[in-house]
Parts: sequence; structure tokens; C-alpha cells
Amino acid sequence: MPHNEQTGHAGISVILATYERSGFIAAAIQSILDQTQELREIIVVDDGSKDETADVVATFGDRVTYLRQENAGKLAAIARGLDHATGDFVWIMDDDDLATPDAMEALLEPLAADPRCVMSYGRMSRFEDGEEDTGSDSDVPYPPPDDRSFLVRLMEDCFITGHPCVLVRRAALEDMRPFRRDILASVDYYLHLGVATQGKTVFVDRLVLRQRQHRGSRGPSALRYGENDRNARWIMHDKMLIGPLLQSLPLGAYIYHSGDARYGSPLTDPSEKRRALFQKATIAARKKLWPVALDALDEGAALMPSTSLTAEERRIISKALGCRYGIDEVHDDPDLVRRLRGIAQHRDDPSDLLVPLSRPLLHELKIARREKDGLRARKALATWKTLMPWRSSVAALREIFDRNAKRLARH
Repeated sequence: MPHNEQTGHAGISVILATYERSGFIAAAIQSILDQTQELREIIVVDDGSKDETADVVATFGDRVTYLRQENAGKLAAIARGLDHATGDFVWIMDDDDLATPDAMEALLEPLAADPRCVMSYGRMSRFEDGEEDTGSDSDVPYPPPDDRSFLVRLMEDCFITGHPCVLVRRAALEDMRPFRRDILASVDYYLHLGVATQGKTVFVDRLVLRQRQHRGSRGPSALRYGENDRNARWIMHDKMLIGPLLQSLPLGAYIYHSGDARYGSPLTDPSEKRRALFQKATIAARKKLWPVALDALDEGAALMPSTSLTAEERRIISKALGCRYGIDEVHDDPDLVRRLRGIAQHRDDPSDLLVPLSRPLLHELKIARREKDGLRARKALATWKTLMPWRSSVAALREIFDRNAKRLARH
């Protein structure tokens, strides 16, 4: 294993949880062994595989520690690996992906330099199974950077979909234990959120992971699931993960970073409080936690009703109806839409809130037109009519016209 001298820390423990991936795990382990950064240990936890996984891992000899358990799921396997980990930092590797050779060297740097940093993450690409040549990779886009905390951006959208993109302090994982037993999907999201609440996260602008794409069932044998019902399970687990955070996080957490003294303090400035409430509402709405979203939006809209929303507040609100799983529950519930419209009446100018809130509906109409999806178009249009009084519709169309005119002028 290539290595560099380590100073100031006790090294990196790799935990590779696996379940019946004997055809892929050798390549994953080799990509770990090929790291330019010295690793303290590699722990493979076999979650009850019935294939040749044990034999494949055995070919690596004493360079890998092999543990086996009865099938209990990825999170239980990670917990078992953590029982045996001795490094200060933990890299949770997937059994079918490939790490770039300098992944750990790049991700370790911010953690070793700053004790406040609990997690670092890098970029990833995807490749189709059977096309391991890097020329076939497609980059996975991350949302553009902004001034908000990593935790807020992550709560809004799980944009890191490959756990090996991340290196974390072992102490932060230990602080989460015992892990929740009801998390059977979205394991990576659960761990990322739990660690991110404990300190600073740093983005490393380097490719650190090549994620293999292939069809097939996932999860423990007692809860195998295919592609058709993945969205429903992800929605359910997102609610399970985000709901408790929305209840426990101080309001300051929605606008300040964890190292800021104002993070846990009560917000007394109405402008800060309004922005925090809008951010909380948007996160809740995107996770389909509508009672929380409506309450937070209602409280925020009532603050400083004569003061126009800032550009940042409008940007935040414009994402509330932008759930990656669609908003059928909104289209199917006119009372919910009417409640949103009623909340806007707190403002001296209701359009100030309704115009940015309605923006995803215009995007829905654009997609429906492109895909010739009449049903989707009718749903979006019906929701628009319920949400938007005519003055707000005019204001929204005028905003589109102005934005397009400015874009044309730049070109």
C-alpha cells in the first residue's frame, strides 16, 4: 500500500459494509489499497452474504480484516465495523464503487488542519457497470455554492449520494450511537446529517469517487426493494430523518454556521428570524412535512409585513415547491394550496411571497410542455389558479419578462 508519513493523528479506518457483491468487492478493495494516503486499517463487514464474498476478501490476506454477521442491513454492518475501528477518522466505502487514488489524501487535509472540522467531502462521477474505463464517466453536479451552512443545504436536499465521497471524525460517529434501528434506507443521509450537526464540514473540489451504476435490489434481505418503490421509501425515510431535526434545531441553525455563537441563541432581530423561518419552511415543504412548513411560513410571513423580502429570502422560498419527488400531494389538496395563499395575505403585498413561491409551478408547466404530458400540465395549472390571485399572476409574468429581457441584453 503506498503511504505518506502521518503526524498529528491516529490515521484512517476504512469500513466496507458488503452484501452479496463478490463480483465487485475486489475492485473496491483494490481502489482502497491503491490510496496515496496511508490507511490505518481496512475492515470488511460481511452482512450475511451467501455468495463467494468471504473467499474474495481472503485473497487480500492480512491487509484486510474480515468480519461476518447475520444479515441486518448496512447501518448495522457499519456499527459492527465501528466497534473495531481505531483510527481518528473513518472512511465508509461502498462495496461496488471505486475511489480515486488520492481521495483520502485530499479529504484528510482539512480534517487534519482544523479540529473544528468533523467532515469533508469531494466530488463524484458515475459509470455504468461494465464500462470501467474513466472515459465513460459522467460527473455528478452539486448545487452551486452559497453562504448557507452545509447542514441547511443538506437538509434541503441530499446532494451527496455516495458515502465514500465523505471522510468523518470517528468521534462524531461515536456521538451518534446507538444508531437508530428503524433506518433501513437513506443510511448515508442519516449519517451525514448526524455528523453535520456536530461541527464544520469542508468541501474539497476534487474527484474522489467513481460510483458504479447498475440495476438490482438493495437493502437487507428482509427489506429488499427495487426501483419502482424507491422513491416512496426515500420520502418516508427523509421524513423520519428531517422531522426530528426540525423539532430540535435552534432557529439560529437555519442561518448561521455551527461555529457561530449565534447558532444556538434565540433570534431577536426580526429580519434574521424571518429568514430562518422561511428556510425552515422550505426544508419542511421539500420533505413533505407540511404542518411544520405551513406553521413556519405563516410565522415568517407575519414578520415585518411592510418590508419587502430580500433576494435571498425570495431564493429560499422559490425552492419550497421544488421537491425532487414531485408535489402530487400539493396538486391533490386544494385546501393546502388555499392555506398557502392565505398565508401570503399577512404581507402588505401578497405577491411578494406568492411570486417566488409559484416559480416551481412554471417549471412544471415547461417540463409538461416539453414532454407533452397533458396531465402534469393540468395539475400544475390548476394549482397555479388556486394559489395565485390575478395581481400575483401578472407580477409573476412581468418578472419572467424582465428576467428574459436582461438575459437577452447580456447576449
